[in-house]
Amino acid sequence: METPNMVDVLIQNIATDQELLKLADQKIADAKQEKADVADRIKGYRKEAEVFLKYANPEQKKQIEALGFDSSEAKSSLNEVATKALNIIMEAKGHSLTNDEFYTIYAGSHANPKEVVNYTTFNIKCRPLFNSQRLLRKKADEGISSREDIISLNGTLVKKEEPKDGVEGVKNTSDTKNDGKETEKKETLKDKKDDTTAKKK
Repeated sequence: METPNMVDVLIQNIATDQELLKLADQKIADAKQEKADVADRIKGYRKEAEVFLKYANPEQKKQIEALGFDSSEAKSSLNEVATKALNIIMEAKGHSLTNDEFYTIYAGSHANPKEVVNYTTFNIKCRPLFNSQRLLRKKADEGISSREDIISLNGTLVKKEEPKDGVEGVKNTSDTKNDGKETEKKETLKDKKDDTTAKKK
């Protein structure tokens, strides 16, 4: 058996350690990026604390504050429209609304109509909520208005539900009234038919 040449061994050791160094550098780079991603998420949670703590029970507040989130010092970088929008989705049944319901509740929540921004501006103002993934948007089928998009709080099971609390108070209810009239009309025709049948007998 041929004895390994010391120079060959040295070359192999250098090559091996150079590869290990590259792997170590890559792991460090990945770890730094992972650390930055986690730090950004924590920073986002801190911004949300001011809104979310309003819906927490005393025990939950203690747990959150124990993690270093002081509600008295929490500051939100969200604009006024986005802050109001986040409150709306937090209070909505199932934390999910169509975009039309979302805007309708927002518009109906203002005592002064002059303070209400239009639909387009509302969507622009709410972009920080989607960029930070606090809210998620499920697009409607192609060709359907963006008003039918489903907006939900991140982590909420998205499904289309009946109009949420608060929507009925600001939306037109003429469809419901018409349904009632149609039912009444059908019942009247049925009664007349029964009377005619009875006379023939």
